[in-house]
Amino acid sequence: MQSLVNLVYGIAAGAGLYFLGVPYRVGLGGAGCGSPIHPVRRAGARRRRADPGQPGGRSRAGPVRSRWSACLSCSSCSRISSSKRCCMPGRPASRQVALLVSVAFWTWLWGPLGLLMATPLTVCLVVLGKHVPGLEFVGTLMADTPALAAEYGYYQRLLARDQSEAADLIERHIKTEPPRSVYDALLLPALNYAERDRLEQRLSPDEETAVIDATRELLVGRRGVDPSACNPEPPASPDGSPLPGPREPLRVLGYATNGVADELALAMLAHLLDDLPIAVEMTAARLQASELVSLVQERGFSVVCFADLPPSPPSKTRYLVKRLRAALPEVRILVGRWAPPALADESTQVLRETGANLVALDAAGDPRLSGRAGGDPADSRSEDNVAHAA
Repeated sequence: MQSLVNLVYGIAAGAGLYFLGVPYRVGLGGAGCGSPIHPVRRAGARRRRADPGQPGGRSRAGPVRSRWSACLSCSSCSRISSSKRCCMPGRPASRQVALLVSVAFWTWLWGPLGLLMATPLTVCLVVLGKHVPGLEFVGTLMADTPALAAEYGYYQRLLARDQSEAADLIERHIKTEPPRSVYDALLLPALNYAERDRLEQRLSPDEETAVIDATRELLVGRRGVDPSACNPEPPASPDGSPLPGPREPLRVLGYATNGVADELALAMLAHLLDDLPIAVEMTAARLQASELVSLVQERGFSVVCFADLPPSPPSKTRYLVKRLRAALPEVRILVGRWAPPALADESTQVLRETGANLVALDAAGDPRLSGRAGGDPADSRSEDNVAHAA
């Protein structure tokens, strides 16, 4: 189909140049078809040598003819572009523009030979851009997909301290996707990427803190409540006595293993559990293993949820789980290793062998959850897993 379109374009261009009286219009029209014109150029050179009216082999085309030739070229290019879009609708517009620019560049550089080789050379550059470090920008320029995935775009906006655009990305995601998926799609990956970049010394601790604080503010703005207020108080009657409810909520102790980012991840989990009779009570204090065991015993928690975001290794969580399982074998233990696929744990077997009943890789729902202690597949939602752990 493209060869037919090129042929029609070459014939039209050659006919237009013929009526304008431009010399060598057959060769120029052939260039539009993608055909070699070196024989025509040699024939034209012999004709110029035999024509005494054109000294030096130069054509004396006037400015009017040059303007008409330029108009013909521009109109032909627009027509051929429109024809390609109509005849080949599956080709993305961005790739069409990139290909046209590439054809113009190689033709300007090497003439007709560049016109013939423009497409294969462009394909070679795209392949090199995908596999050679330092040439990624070529693949980005020629691609028909967004340069950044949504999670990277959100993280980039946080790094640029542009909370307004980050909030727009959140709202855009909520309009097109299930609202619960915003945690795993945007908010949690930003915390993972900030921790990764800090560990690789691409971010300072202050810059990581700025990303965490911005995420907390956006979470508060979306929910209208402080995410640290995850301990709901039972409603009370006018005389101060609590009103009877359908059932007492399940009390879950949430413990952030490594710091503020893990605390914010627990707050997101608490938001996901708002519509369930489950109350996540977080402790902000850093506790030793013995202190954690004493806290669980004194306050009577039956479920403990550890938040430990990758890419940090789960060594500390593994130690805490081991001590808690040895002291309180009846307690159900859930470990949240929430992360995007690029940073997710390849295996959670070690944590489960240590004593964890559940290891979740996705906060809102993903079949990649590791499973129950018996090795069966886990439920598809982390909030369901918390309820099951009771």
